[in-house]
Amino acid sequence: MEQSATAPVIPAANGKGARALLRASLYGLGFHAALLTAQADTLPFAEDAPLEIAEISFTRTASLDRVPVDFHFMPRPSAKTVLLHKVRLEPVAQPAVKQKSLVPIDAHNSASTLPDRRSHRVTPNLKSTILFGTMGKSVPLTPVSKRWTRALGEFEAATATGSRHNDRAYSAILAQVKDFRRGLQIPKINYMVNRVLAYRDDARVWKTGEYWASPSEALEKRAGDCEDYAILKYALLRDLGVQDEDMRIVVLMDEAAGQHHAVLSVRHDGQWLILDNRFSRIRFERDLPNYKPLYSVNASGQWSHTLQKGAPVSLAARLKSANK
Repeated sequence: MEQSATAPVIPAANGKGARALLRASLYGLGFHAALLTAQADTLPFAEDAPLEIAEISFTRTASLDRVPVDFHFMPRPSAKTVLLHKVRLEPVAQPAVKQKSLVPIDAHNSASTLPDRRSHRVTPNLKSTILFGTMGKSVPLTPVSKRWTRALGEFEAATATGSRHNDRAYSAILAQVKDFRRGLQIPKINYMVNRVLAYRDDARVWKTGEYWASPSEALEKRAGDCEDYAILKYALLRDLGVQDEDMRIVVLMDEAAGQHHAVLSVRHDGQWLILDNRFSRIRFERDLPNYKPLYSVNASGQWSHTLQKGAPVSLAARLKSANK
């Protein structure tokens, strides 16, 4: 039995041909897409103009020469030169702060640590002081504070300008006693002031109630009452170099006369001497047991006095003989 040995004209699809055809189709589609993208990037674009894109397919071919492709290359922008500067960071300077020295303040004598602006008030003493057997305690105000402050301001202003020394009587007193030692200056000042001023109450001199006159005012009137004598003596001794802390103008009650009075008390050689317009000579505290101090003042402060128990004042001379 004979068998035919002829092969078919078209080979049967065995899988390999199909894969090759699929691969070729994919390659073609990829090339087609790449070409369309290149044309879209290079053709000029206008919103109202139709975009002509070459149609390429496997069944219909077109020459690429018909589609003008113009590639424009923009120059690469030149990079700006960057200059690097070295910056040196220094630590922030801290301001030098001077620490203030802490000055201890005595609670009982705080004013003694304050700077003194007056030439005579070098070491003001505000400690409690015994006068006429009574304790004087430092206080900010007394009933005579306003009058004393006004008179003090008047003669301190006159000291600064030198106008008080233009008064002939004032200058004459200073000239006569300046060369004496302190123990003689004090009684001489008391005697001379008692002779310069005539005793007149404030109602007659100033047409008012209680008035404390400055030294210039008292010398202008050549008259005054007890506190005006004390203020003038205070100013003269101050100009002679006696310190404020060693002088007190004392406002007191004269129990023998039943009236208020004022004197100047000056400390010398550890004792308080009394300069009184009633007496030509100075007195000691023990000579005046009838004097009961109420307040005392000087340029440094003011004091209120209370009776000290157990501190009797002995009578060394009778008031009658002291008035001579």
